[in-house]
Amino acid sequence: MIGYLALARETFDVEFAESKFRQAKDLLESISSETIGFDQLITNDEIANKALDFFKSNECGKIFLFQTTFTDAKFILNFAKTINKPICIVSFPEPRTGGRLRLNSICGLNLGMHSLIKNNISPDFIIMESDAKVNKLSFSKFIESSNNNENTSWNEATISNDQSDFNYTIDKQTIGIIGARPEGFDTCDYDQDEVTDKLNVSLINLELDDLFEEAKNVDTNTIEKTKTAISGYLQGTEELVQDEFDKSISIYHGLESLKDKHNLDAFAIRCWPEMFTEYGCASCGPMAMMNEKKVSCACEADVLGGISCNILNQMNDNPSLLVDIVDVDKADNSLVFWHCGLAPISMAKEGTAKSGIHSNRKKPLLHDFSLKSGEITIFRVSKARNKLQFFVLKGSVIDRPNSFSGTSGVISLGEDSAHKAEQMFKGGLEHHVAFTYGDVSDKLIHFGNQMNIPTYTL
Repeated sequence: MIGYLALARETFDVEFAESKFRQAKDLLESISSETIGFDQLITNDEIANKALDFFKSNECGKIFLFQTTFTDAKFILNFAKTINKPICIVSFPEPRTGGRLRLNSICGLNLGMHSLIKNNISPDFIIMESDAKVNKLSFSKFIESSNNNENTSWNEATISNDQSDFNYTIDKQTIGIIGARPEGFDTCDYDQDEVTDKLNVSLINLELDDLFEEAKNVDTNTIEKTKTAISGYLQGTEELVQDEFDKSISIYHGLESLKDKHNLDAFAIRCWPEMFTEYGCASCGPMAMMNEKKVSCACEADVLGGISCNILNQMNDNPSLLVDIVDVDKADNSLVFWHCGLAPISMAKEGTAKSGIHSNRKKPLLHDFSLKSGEITIFRVSKARNKLQFFVLKGSVIDRPNSFSGTSGVISLGEDSAHKAEQMFKGGLEHHVAFTYGDVSDKLIHFGNQMNIPTYTL
């Protein structure tokens, strides 16, 4: 029997997710009459336990897991370990409408692949395409496969130009970790000894309440001055709920205060859900403002992501950004880099910068714009397959409108961009990658050699 089940998160468009589930289920049943599945979207622990019991009682040779929206990896890892059958994760691209990212399914695939591969589980995956015949062939290929997935290895990175300028300095840094990474985000794990000994970075642990207390002490005049400055470069701030806008500005000044108090160079911040549910605003805009000052702020308490950005900041003397890969389009030979709204204002395509609210939580402040075009260097201090390594790749931002609300850019990785994105996923790369404008790839490879850290590319 071929099994199927579907994951979703209720903060995304569940009705749209249900339609994707039905589409995939109908396709599977058109291929095989021997299917059995759990027909309720798995959106919480109670439903997850029911699904697990279902598959314990119904033996399946292989299982399709439909990643209808973004989710963390807690369930998929537990499910894969418990059921111990070949799994194919199916993800669902969505139109680049310029509006809300309704599913964010591909990012969920990316996060799940990292977690499974880190635990020595090598799943298959399919990114659905517009051509039903192609999807049918992909489903059939998994059903008929021999289950012997080979590990994907990246290429060892080598310096392309020995005459490159290697005159850079990476100073010892101190990163403030505010809160713990969300449950199921194995992509945000780190080894403290490695960070300290191999990456020469000190860590200071802080609580969200430390940030909230600093923010609450910001005076009204300071908030008003910053609000005026923000309104000078972001359109539409007058349309925001002003009390929530003020709270968001106070978070920015709270971060500044913590930076000065603890001599910090960067942050890794648990940016949700408590920022919304307890303090009452989004931290994306404040983090974007810190990023503009080259004080990297990594979402979801991603320490290695923050270190990645901080290395780029020092090496390039320009702001960097941590992003998700949220769309892959073979026909267009492109992918989309996106994050809720924390890109620094200097990365904005001219004339596109406006203020926004979080697409799921509906609170300000977010930056909302399309990324300016130009050559970029992609970088990640990674723990793919549980081994400390650098990942480096060259690309470019294409001159396109904003794909989704927040800050996003359409990315080319040269020939066969979609295949390269898939190789990143198959190699176990984290769901956050950093980038900066310009080509600093040789410097990063040189730095990896100096630090005795293996450095890879595609």
